[in-house]
Amino acid sequence: MIEQTLPAPRGATSPLSEPLVDWPGLETQFRGKTRFVTGLAEKAVKNYRTSAERLHELAAGDGEYADIAFLAHSIKGTAGSLKAFEVQALAAATDQAARISDPQCRPLAARLAALLHRLIAELEARVQG
Repeated sequence: MIEQTLPAPRGATSPLSEPLVDWPGLETQFRGKTRFVTGLAEKAVKNYRTSAERLHELAAGDGEYADIAFLAHSIKGTAGSLKAFEVQALAAATDQAARISDPQCRPLAARLAALLHRLIAELEARVQG
């Protein structure tokens, strides 16, 4: 029997072991304007804190699927702008599940909230230097 070793899931060793944001790509997009990129991170932290809190409520059963779809869609867009592609992909999956009234959108919302907490920590680290 041949044993196959699977790679560890992203971030398995430490919540911040691999960045969620493609910082070099983001800085390239904004022509090396590091202060501007840091400003984006600072604004995103504020929004994502509120979003994560609301996602926890939605995951627990508060609100309609349409509320989940709306919030996940918004996160999908902002995460894409920040080049946080893992967050963007999970937000897209959550949005899609909510749009088709799949009850799995609530557990997906919980996972998205947890991933947002990781992203918030990364963004805060960027802001604090």
